[in-house]
Amino acid sequence: MSSLFKFAVLMLFVGGSVQIASAQVKFNLTLLGDQQTYLLSMVPESSWTSPQNAVSSIQVVLKYSTERSFLAGRIISLVDGVSWADNAYVESPGSAQDYNFVCFTLNEKGTKKIPFPRGEEVPLFTFVNLSKDCVGKIELVDNNSEIVRKVVNNDRLNITQNITVLGARGNAFAGILNSSVDCASRVTSTRDLESIVNKLRVFPVPASDDLQIYWENIQDKGPGKLYISNALGDKVETHKALPSDASGEQLLRLDVSKFPSGLYTGTLINLKGEGQTFRFVVTH
Repeated sequence: MSSLFKFAVLMLFVGGSVQIASAQVKFNLTLLGDQQTYLLSMVPESSWTSPQNAVSSIQVVLKYSTERSFLAGRIISLVDGVSWADNAYVESPGSAQDYNFVCFTLNEKGTKKIPFPRGEEVPLFTFVNLSKDCVGKIELVDNNSEIVRKVVNNDRLNITQNITVLGARGNAFAGILNSSVDCASRVTSTRDLESIVNKLRVFPVPASDDLQIYWENIQDKGPGKLYISNALGDKVETHKALPSDASGEQLLRLDVSKFPSGLYTGTLINLKGEGQTFRFVVTH
């Protein structure tokens, strides 16, 4: 895709501030357990069924430093019947010269395939950075931030989050849950206060048969249990008697072949009750 086309796709005159018709959906960005795969999900604040769940468009916009290199690849839809594309890249616009922006869009217009269960996290798609180096901090843009307002109003570029749903009578975007992740961080979840293991990695992402969980124990703090929970927070599997007193590298293979497709959270628990979480996706 040429740079000219990438910019042309985004050229849009928008006057005044960003308006929200009936804001009821929040976006969420997560770096999964392999420390390479990013997950974009949403949490609806209202439940919609057909025909109210008809979606005419979705645009998800991320920003990252111009000092880093980023090219989205291996974009995998986690919703059957829909697909996604890195539709446009905006490089260092006049009103935000320290940032580049990448815009992901839904390919299917008017689809009713995307579920909207109230209060439940819905995985939409995953992607990776094809550039060799870690991009560092990457974050979802805030529609009401000064940077977005300036780029929209001064540069005439549409870098706003959007999810247009029939039930919302317009743009249902309501905000962001977890806005940013950093692939340089050794902690795999923003909910962890402190790592209880080193070099935690989970692969492959997504998984369909076997999930491999790798880590290195920290002296006196190795995990003794592993809990697996689904997107609703229900425990679906527990592993006990992990080698908490063993030193060095550890590898656990988990059979996920019978897990329903979806988003899962793993929690490693040490003997002191301290935990470290990671997330993974199962598809069949």
